[in-house]
Amino acid sequence: MNELEKNEDQVIGRDIVNIEAQQESSEETPNVIAGIARRWHIALLVFFVICALSLPAIFLLVKPFYNVEGAVKIAPVMSDILKNEQDKGGIFNYEVFMNTQAALFTSDQVLQRVADDLHDKNLKFFQRDSFDLESRVKQKLKGETIDPDMLWLIKQAILKKYIAVNPIENTELIGIYVKYEKEGEAKQIVESFLRNVMILGQTNSIEDEDTSLSILDSERKDLEGKIKSASQSILKLAEEYGTDTLTGRQEMMIQRITALQAELIRTQSERGSAEIEVSLLERSEKGIIPPYELLKMRQQYVNADASVLTFVSNIAELEQKMFLDQLTLTPVHPDINKFKDLLEVMRKRLEELKEEASKKFDELLASATDFIGDSDLNQARMKLEHISGTEKLLKEEIAKEDHESIKLGQMQLEIESLQEEKELYTKNHELVIQRIRELQINQKRPARMSIHYNAQTESVTDNRIKYSFAVMFAGFFFSAWIAFMRDKADKRLRIPEDAAKRIGIRIIGTTTSMYAVKSSLLPEQIIDDYQTIRANLELINGHGIPHMLVVTSPSMGEGKTTFSVNLATSLAEAGKKVLLIDGDLRKPDVARILNLPRETKGIQDVLSGIPFEHAVYAVTESGLDVLAADFYDNTDGYELLALPQTAERINSISNKYDHVIIDTPPVLSFPDALMWAKIADAVVLTSFSGQTTLPDLKEANERLLQANAKVLGCVVSSVEAENRYYQRSSAYYAQSARARRARKKALLSFGKQNG
Repeated sequence: MNELEKNEDQVIGRDIVNIEAQQESSEETPNVIAGIARRWHIALLVFFVICALSLPAIFLLVKPFYNVEGAVKIAPVMSDILKNEQDKGGIFNYEVFMNTQAALFTSDQVLQRVADDLHDKNLKFFQRDSFDLESRVKQKLKGETIDPDMLWLIKQAILKKYIAVNPIENTELIGIYVKYEKEGEAKQIVESFLRNVMILGQTNSIEDEDTSLSILDSERKDLEGKIKSASQSILKLAEEYGTDTLTGRQEMMIQRITALQAELIRTQSERGSAEIEVSLLERSEKGIIPPYELLKMRQQYVNADASVLTFVSNIAELEQKMFLDQLTLTPVHPDINKFKDLLEVMRKRLEELKEEASKKFDELLASATDFIGDSDLNQARMKLEHISGTEKLLKEEIAKEDHESIKLGQMQLEIESLQEEKELYTKNHELVIQRIRELQINQKRPARMSIHYNAQTESVTDNRIKYSFAVMFAGFFFSAWIAFMRDKADKRLRIPEDAAKRIGIRIIGTTTSMYAVKSSLLPEQIIDDYQTIRANLELINGHGIPHMLVVTSPSMGEGKTTFSVNLATSLAEAGKKVLLIDGDLRKPDVARILNLPRETKGIQDVLSGIPFEHAVYAVTESGLDVLAADFYDNTDGYELLALPQTAERINSISNKYDHVIIDTPPVLSFPDALMWAKIADAVVLTSFSGQTTLPDLKEANERLLQANAKVLGCVVSSVEAENRYYQRSSAYYAQSARARRARKKALLSFGKQNG
C-alpha cells in the first residue's frame, strides 16, 4: 500500500462515472446471445457430447437403403396367328387391366409361392421388430389368430410399404419394388416375385386355355349328339309319309277341305230354302200366314242364302283385319283407305244379294200360295231330308279332313322344328370346331406376360448425412438452449450493470480480478480501483466520505472483510486517522488478515468495560488503528450490540478518528449488520462477481432500507477486465512499465559507454 501515497494526486481531476442507478423492470427481455456467449463452454460441451453420442450411432445403426426394382411387361395387344391380325384380347380399358394385374401380383397364390421360395433362406428382411411386435399386438387385440409364418410376414411387409407392386405410369410395365438396407436380400425378394409371378401367370394361362379347350370339346360332343338325335327324329317322322316334306300334301288337303266347306255352305243354303218351303206349304195348307211370320221366314231365308253367308263371312274377316291394321298402322296409311273402299263395295254387294234372296222368297211364296198339294208338300219334305243327310255327310267328311289336316300340320311343324334345331346345332358345332382350332394354334404365340428386366438397384437412399446434419443442427440449438437456460437460471452477479439495472442500487466501484491482469500490474490496478472507490464515496455523500461507515455483504465469502481492510488502509495511508472495527463478532477475520498478535484484545472487551486504549492495535506500516474481535469470546454478538451503552461507546470512540470503518456479518445471515447500520452513518454493500446472486443483493439492500439505514451503494469485487470502470488502465500501466524499463536500459547502456 506504499504506492497509495505516490498516486494520491491521481484521484484529483479523474473522470468519475455516472453512478446514479436506473432500475429497470425485472421482467426485462433476456439477452439470449449474451447469455449463450457467457456459457459458451457449456454450449460447446453439450454440442460435442450430442455429436459424439449421436453421429457414431447414426453411422452404426442407420444403414443406407437400396431401392431394388424389377418389372414385368404386360402386352396390351396380342397377335392372332390364325387371322394374322392384332387383337386386344378382350382388354377394353388397359389401365384398369394393369391395376387388376398388379393386384393379382399380391394375391395369396403369388404370395404363398414367394413365401415357400424364401422360407429357408433366413432373410433378415423379415426379422424386424415392427413385424414381430406392433402388428402382432394389433392382431391379438383384434382377437385374430397370430400366424407368424412367412406368408404373414410378407403381407406385413406389403402393408408397411417395404414391398410394393405398382403399374409404371404410361408404360406396359408393372414394377416390383423392395426397399431394404441389404441389397442382396432385396434382390432375392424381387427375383422371387418375378419368378413366381411368371410361373403362376404361365400356369394360369395354360390352365385357362386347357379349361377352354375342355369346355369347347365337351360342347362339341354335346352338339354332335344333339344333331344325331334330331336327324333320327326327323327320319322317324318321315317314315309314315315317305318324305320329310309335307307341304304339297298339306296344300291338297286344304284345297279339299275348302271345296267341302263350299259344298257344305251351298247345302246349308239349300236346306234353309227347303225348310222355308216346307214351312210355307204347311202353313198355306192350314190358312193365311200372319205377316210377322212371313217377315221372320223372309229373314231366315235371306240369312240362309249361300251367297249372303259367304259375303257376311268375308266382310267380318275384312273388318277384323282392318281393325288390327288400324292398331299398327298410321291413319293415313294407304292400306287403311284401300280396306275401307273394299269394305264399302262388299257391303253394297251384300245388300244386293239380300234383295235378290228376298225376291226369291217372294217367288217361292207366290208359287206356294197358287197351288198347294199333298204331293208338293211330301216332295218338299223328302227334298229337305235329302239335303239334311247330305249336309250331315259333308260335316263328317270335313271333320275327318280337318283332323287329318291338323295332324299333318303338326307333323310338318315338328319336322320343321327339328330341322331348324339340327341346323342351329350344326352351325354351333362348326363355330366350336373353329374356336378349338384357333385356341390350339394361338397356344403357340408368345405369352402376354414377360419379364422386362430382372432385379436391379435403381437408387440408394442414404439418410445418414441428412440425419447427421439434422442432429448437429438440433444439437447446436439444444446446446444453445441449455447454455441460455443455465445462464438464465444463474442469478449470480456478473457485471456491475446487472446490479444497477435490476436492483436499482448505486455502483460505487469495482475491484479487478487477480486473473484479469498480469501479476506485475495487479498492485497498481488495485490501488487505482480503491482510489476510484474513495473518490466516488466522497461524491456520493456530498460532504466527503462518511465519518462512520459500515461495510457488509448479502452472504459470506463476498469480500466485505477484504474491502474493509483495503479501504481503511487506503484512507490511513492517505493521511487520514482511521479506525477499523471488526464488527463480525461471530467470525472475526480482520486480525487474521492483518496478522495481529493472538493476545490482542477485542471489541467485546471494550464494550464490556476495558479501556479502549488497552484494546486498540496500531498498524505501524500504514498508520491504521484496528479494534479487532476476540475469536475466543463466546458472547452473543446480537445481545452485545443491542445493549444501550454500545452505541454510546462506539460514538465516543469514533470521535477520536476521521473515519471509522466497521466490518460486519452478512446481512442475510445475522441481524448484527442491521444493528451496526443503525449506529453508523452509512452502509456500503460488497458483492463478488460470479458468486453473489442478484436476489440476495436485492434482499440485503431492502432489509437495510427497511432498517432506515443509509445505503450508499455497492462495490463489485473480482470483476473481469472488460467490466471494470477503467478498462484501459492496465494497458496504460503496461505502457508505463515498458517506458521505465526502456529508460533504465538506456541509462545502463550510457553508463557502460562512459565508464
